[in-house]
Amino acid sequence: HATSIEGLRVSIAAGIDGIQHPELLDGREMPDDLVTAIRDRGLYCSMLASTITGPAWKRHLKTKDEVENKRAEAEKEGRLPAREKTTAEKRKEAAEVGEDLEMRRKNAQKLIRAGCRVTPGTDSYWAAAPELTRTPKFPEQDHGLGTIIAIEGLVELGMSPAQALVAATRNGAMAARGLDEFGTIEAGKRADLLILSADPLADIGNIRRVAAVWKDGVLIDRGRLPQTRGLSVAPPTKPGTQQ
Repeated sequence: HATSIEGLRVSIAAGIDGIQHPELLDGREMPDDLVTAIRDRGLYCSMLASTITGPAWKRHLKTKDEVENKRAEAEKEGRLPAREKTTAEKRKEAAEVGEDLEMRRKNAQKLIRAGCRVTPGTDSYWAAAPELTRTPKFPEQDHGLGTIIAIEGLVELGMSPAQALVAATRNGAMAARGLDEFGTIEAGKRADLLILSADPLADIGNIRRVAAVWKDGVLIDRGRLPQTRGLSVAPPTKPGTQQ
């Protein structure tokens, strides 16, 4: 569970097999020798791609632009203090423009370019379920959809569509030690299949165009699937509003 360069070094030396969000290193860039060690040892890099690409990245760019414009106006009007900024002020400014998020994205791209074994992290976590949070849950943290956004995000970070599909299927199965049962289409494995109506190699967004789903060799009647939430309840509505 990566949070620092030093901790990651110790963990790799101890013989770990996989790393949760290796791109997250307290806002610091991952050293080249550490990237090489991760690649050469074949460690699994479970990336939180959905939080640094797609909708999340677009929100970041919009927020950063707004903050920088406000700072420019304040500087022009002479509303900034003449003294040197404190450490707390510098950290606050860095957080406002998302420097940590940008470094996470840079580290993720670095790992991908180096050829490290990547799989999307599925941090569509329970703590962000509507009944357990005070703030709205972003779509990239939703169950199911969050993983789809993560797969698309891997392409945004530099993978080819084919590489992103392998990361989400074969690599994910290997990381879960389940490749003997699932992860690839082979005789003797579970017949869990997702049939698409368009080529995902031409456009990774086509993974959303589901034509059929097979589970253990049985075609799922998608029309009979529940239309209500199965993993969490909907947030309570305010009096006078419709559910």
